[in-house]
Amino acid sequence: MRCGAFVLLFLILLSSASSVTAQDDNFSNQDLEIDWEYDFGETYISTKPLIANETLFVRTSTSTSSSVGIYAFDLDGELMWSKSNTNSTFNDMSPIIYVEQGQGDCGAWPDMLLVGWSDGTLDALHPGTGSVFWHKETEVITWGITGSMLIDSDQLLVPTRKGLSNYCLSNGTANFEVQTGLGWRNGVSKLGNEYFLGDEFGALWRVTEDGTSSSKSLDIGKIRHAPLVVDGMLLIHGQGLSASNIALVDPIDFSIEIISISGPSPGIPIQVNNTIITTDSNFIKTFECSISCRFVDQYSFTSNGEISLVFDDMIMLPKNTVDGGWGIFSLNSSNDLRFSELYTTKYDWYGTAGPEYQIVSGREILAIGNDNGNLQVFTSTDPGTIDNKPIKTNYMSQILTFILFIFIATSGIQFLRENYKSSFKYFLIIIVILFTFAFNDIASVWSSYISEINNEAQTQESLWDENWPEEWLGTQIAIFEFDNQTLTSGGHLNIDTALELTYVAADELSITVDDSDTSIGKYIESFNGDRGEGWVFSVDGNEAIISAEYAEINSHSIVHWKIV
Repeated sequence: MRCGAFVLLFLILLSSASSVTAQDDNFSNQDLEIDWEYDFGETYISTKPLIANETLFVRTSTSTSSSVGIYAFDLDGELMWSKSNTNSTFNDMSPIIYVEQGQGDCGAWPDMLLVGWSDGTLDALHPGTGSVFWHKETEVITWGITGSMLIDSDQLLVPTRKGLSNYCLSNGTANFEVQTGLGWRNGVSKLGNEYFLGDEFGALWRVTEDGTSSSKSLDIGKIRHAPLVVDGMLLIHGQGLSASNIALVDPIDFSIEIISISGPSPGIPIQVNNTIITTDSNFIKTFECSISCRFVDQYSFTSNGEISLVFDDMIMLPKNTVDGGWGIFSLNSSNDLRFSELYTTKYDWYGTAGPEYQIVSGREILAIGNDNGNLQVFTSTDPGTIDNKPIKTNYMSQILTFILFIFIATSGIQFLRENYKSSFKYFLIIIVILFTFAFNDIASVWSSYISEINNEAQTQESLWDENWPEEWLGTQIAIFEFDNQTLTSGGHLNIDTALELTYVAADELSITVDDSDTSIGKYIESFNGDRGEGWVFSVDGNEAIISAEYAEINSHSIVHWKIV
């Protein structure tokens, strides 16, 4: 019997070792390994990195006072140049565009990097130096350019905060500027001789090449991506309060056909031949659109940003949760989804930026970045140099794992010696260690569970104050209710937890925050030095029962702090 128990203990240790050491810096199903990394500090990588002309371009964004900018690296990780924008402080979500030299009716232009900023600035930069070719200022209402731009021959179409502008690529001369609805992440697309983009109120706008506009409310939710052109129709993933609508829209009369209802907070859909791939907080879905779009398959996954094609025929997208990671999928001949793996790294965190994959001079390159400002670049292995490449080891992880194994082994030995009381003491220590390591994940799962089972959640409309600016509709709002006054901050986007929103809003309102670390997360002790009997908070009308550090919020949540 003792021999059997010893074997069982050995198998437990072996399986534990496997689970701990399975994480490394290589993709398990690809011949890629980590080549270099870069830490951008207190910023997040807001959009997909871009590889062009043997250069990797990365843009950062922030919800703090940190400076944001554009960075250019050579493919070996050397920083070539960077350009910061001290006026652009948050929500820089417009993908950067590399345009090769050319000419048209507007004139000739060189290779350029086009960058739209949240402060309304539009820059055409020299990709080799970062110097400015031409520069424009667009309309700002809380923020400026956040949607994807479009190259149309020798013209650049830019969705501004409340309009669409057309510029000559050669010198930035404005061809037209049209007013539309209030937009956020409102990318533009072209069908025939007309441009299409949506707004925050669910209206689809049509703009002709001469600058004439018209619109219609589709009543399918906010339109926060460039409509996809599918066989003469437009596919739109509209964002509602608690769900989303995936619809086909006729570009002539704006009639719609709902082809699927999905989860909240949709990301940016993509088209691969006749296949449409969508994502949101609940699912990644596929649709076959060779004749008329039909739903094919779905997989439970949380991603609210960009989707990329990697390794020639695979789909890769960030998992936008606290534990992070990267989902990798494939499609079979029937467009059914096949989950390949959830790739994880030592930097895993929330993320919305898609990965960038290119083959440059026969060398595979994959660049991934997350909301912690961590960039990782993987490349294909060179057999001639692999033996000389230093092996990166996470010594702290190995030491902690070794200590845990010692306690497990000691507990097992005491049990075999029938010292059950001593064995139980070591077992309790093991439980405490495991709980400490896993606390963040446990708190995150508990927060999600509470959100799902709580049927008393109120909509933003029911909590709306008529004195608040209209621009705050559909954004994240924080309220600080003191004994003698109430301060409110809104218009915030892409914030994941109640605590993060609290810090950002407090900074905007010049409210001082005193907090402390506890075993169950951050605890707010006072705002502006006012402690009272303590502070409590609610999310969307529901009083929270966990730390604000682990209380997840959605894209239109209202966090309300009250003094007791």
